[in-house]
Amino acid sequence: MNMSVGDVSRLLPLCRKSGSRIKILEKHGMPFLLHRSAKRKAFLLGIFLCCFLFLFLSSFIWNIHVEGNYANSTESILNSLEEIDIVHGIRKSKVNCQNIAAYLREQFPNVTWVSAKIEGTRLILEMKENIDNYESESAQEEPVSLVAAKDGKVLSIVTRAGTPKVLAGEECVKGDVLVDGEIPLTNDNMEVYDYRYVHADADIYLETQWYYYDQFSLRYQVRTDSETGRKDPYIQIGNYRIRFHIPEDTAGQEFFDELCFEKQLYLTENFALPFYYGYIQKLPYTMEEEIYTEQEACDLSDAHFQKFSENLSEKGLQISENHVKIEFTDTECITKGTLRVIERAVEEKPCEIQNVSSGKDDTVE
Repeated sequence: MNMSVGDVSRLLPLCRKSGSRIKILEKHGMPFLLHRSAKRKAFLLGIFLCCFLFLFLSSFIWNIHVEGNYANSTESILNSLEEIDIVHGIRKSKVNCQNIAAYLREQFPNVTWVSAKIEGTRLILEMKENIDNYESESAQEEPVSLVAAKDGKVLSIVTRAGTPKVLAGEECVKGDVLVDGEIPLTNDNMEVYDYRYVHADADIYLETQWYYYDQFSLRYQVRTDSETGRKDPYIQIGNYRIRFHIPEDTAGQEFFDELCFEKQLYLTENFALPFYYGYIQKLPYTMEEEIYTEQEACDLSDAHFQKFSENLSEKGLQISENHVKIEFTDTECITKGTLRVIERAVEEKPCEIQNVSSGKDDTVE
């Protein structure tokens, strides 16, 4: 039968009356375990040491969890906390949640609310951000004029602020004033008595001349990659790496690519340990020289020009005329010529403030 220690003592009177004996086959439970382990001092010491370490380590912060942040990255918030010595592994007694919340609100102006609390060995930071309404101090716009940044022809001009100085179809050179930020104020006699200065604003399109040049060799290298490659695993502790080299026959293989696949161990979601593991894969490849045919060279030159045109389009420029030709030498393919490009080739130039007499008779009789 199975009974407790107290029930064994209650059975002794009954055993004497009945003339029977009790034989204990097995003993289970913590008291018997401790008694049997009394001679194993290292085992008992390990148990107490484990309990002590558990209690000791639970008095530290091992994970700083940030949530509710969208405009500010978790890394930037953790780096900011490091400046006030709030890091992974800090004692709980040194953590003041109110000071942390106030510090984050001060360091990140777009954070409107912060809550800091400790749960177990975690420091949880909850925040709300105002990502829509940033208060920006905009200085008063400086009075400027719009001048031509290149030589060209004015295709169109739509002025919103300032005085236009050119018309559509006129030629201009670099530095010519297209829209003046200085507006003259006249009296009834059409005499200028003062000037008003504005930040000139206009949509001006100029047709300018560009020079295009592209050159490449008719000889090119063809690369053939190998589908398989050797993988050398490794482990890394801090800056020290231990690589397990796997021997392989590399005779006749002159070119290699090395790809590194690495992972880092984390104790918690943001507490990175200086332990890494992964492997380095060596992929061999061969190179052979070939020569473009004339048609292939023309196709490649057209592809280069097409990419150049797409880059101009992304910048808001448009090609109106194309005078580009392809030439061949013994070893080169050369594409050159001129282009007529429609662009907003204007620059801002500060206005020179000048004082003009009001035109009134200030003589006192």
